[in-house]
Amino acid sequence: MREVFQLATADGVLLSAVMTSPGAGFNAAAPAVVHIGDGPGLSLIAAGGTARFLADGLAALGFGNLAIETRLTERYAFSRFDESITDVKTAVDALAARGATRVVLAGSGLGAAIAVRYAGQSGDARIKGLILLAPGDDLADGLRAKVGAERYAGMVETAAKAIETGDRTFVDLGEGLIFTPPTFLDWYGPEATTALTQNLAAVEAPIVLAAGADDAASTATRLETLKGAALVSRDVTIKSYAGVGRDLARAQGQLVADVGRWLVSAGLSAPALVRTQILDVRSGDGTTLSGVLYSPVTTPPANRPAFIMVHGWAADIMRSTSHWLAVRLAQRGYPVLAVRHRESGFRGTVRGKLEDVPPDIAAWVDLMAARGYGKLIGVGHSIGNLWLSYYLATTKDTRLKALVYLAPQRDLPTHARIAMDEDLYARTVLEAEEAVRNGSGATHLIDAPFPRAIYDEDERQPMFFSAPMSGFTYYYADAFLSYWGPRSKAVHSELIKSVKVPLLALGGSRDPFMQGAWLIHITEAAGANAQYIFYDGPNGAPHSFEGYESRVTDDILAWTTKTFP
Repeated sequence: MREVFQLATADGVLLSAVMTSPGAGFNAAAPAVVHIGDGPGLSLIAAGGTARFLADGLAALGFGNLAIETRLTERYAFSRFDESITDVKTAVDALAARGATRVVLAGSGLGAAIAVRYAGQSGDARIKGLILLAPGDDLADGLRAKVGAERYAGMVETAAKAIETGDRTFVDLGEGLIFTPPTFLDWYGPEATTALTQNLAAVEAPIVLAAGADDAASTATRLETLKGAALVSRDVTIKSYAGVGRDLARAQGQLVADVGRWLVSAGLSAPALVRTQILDVRSGDGTTLSGVLYSPVTTPPANRPAFIMVHGWAADIMRSTSHWLAVRLAQRGYPVLAVRHRESGFRGTVRGKLEDVPPDIAAWVDLMAARGYGKLIGVGHSIGNLWLSYYLATTKDTRLKALVYLAPQRDLPTHARIAMDEDLYARTVLEAEEAVRNGSGATHLIDAPFPRAIYDEDERQPMFFSAPMSGFTYYYADAFLSYWGPRSKAVHSELIKSVKVPLLALGGSRDPFMQGAWLIHITEAAGANAQYIFYDGPNGAPHSFEGYESRVTDDILAWTTKTFP
């Protein structure tokens, strides 16, 4: 599936582009490939062109592809080489806008030099690999070898004098290639930044070098030299094709297969596509709720568990944990329902009460049971796991067979006392109770300081986070009492004692809620069926688990497989 369009760079240049996607659609979870073509005058859509056949082949393997013509394609004579950095970034940003977080740069000929320069100079963490096809000489060295050292020095001197005098005479390299004096020095001068060998030294990502064995510009010796220049790359692979010259179309089948295998070996495989379906359900009081069902493309085994995900405060199902974890679990073959309830969507205040949520969860469990899912695992993040604990403690619903808690919520009344101090807490409770007695519990905003609570350190669970932050309550009076008041049922360590199903709790050393070894305490309160995983150290997991998405998914599925063999 191809789409031809134009991309606008930050400095207003329009770039021709071709998007080539798998037949089932663009898979944002798979690495996406930016194809950068060879030198001036070449087309992205030319029959047999590398950017075209490689994009087609990788799309068939599940990878999205975006081929671009950099400004050097038609404006090379007047453009600095490093202006292509802006062009490549525009393409990477375009893929990121479609959800791609991992990008591989595939450059052919001159495009290989551009890809390497971008990867080494930009510091773009999204670049996870380089495919360098028919990489040629370092431009300055290649020209010097072609014309001789004396003539090269004369060309450099002539260009430098032309710049001093304002002479716009073109530098003619033959074969239709001309440059203004400034662009000639920028590309081919002794101080040029176009050298592949120099730029490769800064590239950390894995690299594959591929060329025809009969390509005079990309000899076996040249490929080995480039491999040696990649000093910090985690892995450099060389592929050479017998009987093939500069035109790699003669080896396209083998090249596509080799690149596909290399992507897998570099940890850049294309995960399975995920189907998403928006579902609606009615809660017990008639409230309509919406959710998203994430399903594997292939039908999972009949006995495989399904997950129901409940997000936390100030979140929703199409962002934060609910989305990234649902996608990853579905890619691994598990159906996942991310649910909304009446507390979904952060409006600046919390209006609902703890007891409002169980009917909504029940409606979703009913829906999944009606669809034939016999084993349900509840997944809650932050306050979402407290809602699940309260639901199971009050309903004893046996259809939920296990629980996964990310950043388990604390005992809220105690947490409020520690954060606010006893005096302010007592005064705030009195204010809320007075509002409820006066009939304004649902409209009276409790606006009191609520800084981050600080707990005594516990050597079993060392923490690493910044200085305490100030904060405020954002609850209406009846909601405040429901969650934080002295008679609140949001005492997680008590609720979880009545939850008898297997439980996996996850937390990290940069999450303020995990202080005082809370992860250990809440797991112990849950009993023998519970276990925890703590992502520790100065770079441990934060409350959002950002940066730990893959580890969290792997750990959940390892536990799930063990719990439901």
